[in-house]
Amino acid sequence: MENDFDRPRIFHILRDEALEVRSSAFGSVGKIYNGEGIEAVWVKKQGEEIDPEWFSQPVVDLILVVKGKLKFEFERKDLASCVLKPGDMLMLPAKTRCRAYRWPREAEEASVFLAVYPVR
Repeated sequence: MENDFDRPRIFHILRDEALEVRSSAFGSVGKIYNGEGIEAVWVKKQGEEIDPEWFSQPVVDLILVVKGKLKFEFERKDLASCVLKPGDMLMLPAKTRCRAYRWPREAEEASVFLAVYPVR
């Protein structure tokens, strides 16, 4: 019996294609893969609110900006905030508390990034 990943599949993430999409006031997340110990999602931020809470993964998170710019702030004061542009990849260590949002805030263009991380 075939499943969703028994043959090559193309997802056009700039057109919001995914197996499953969920949206909140802080952006949209599209799941494009979950299996063999990894998960891959795209995240779209456009007109979103800035999440007042800090985000943290128990595992490393690889983040590749595909479109727009994305600003990262870190809870730890010794880590400087940074702005990522298309083609930039951030290796976010496990348990690093941060938040990310579209930059500049008044930009009309969406910020889209791909996140890939191990799942337990």
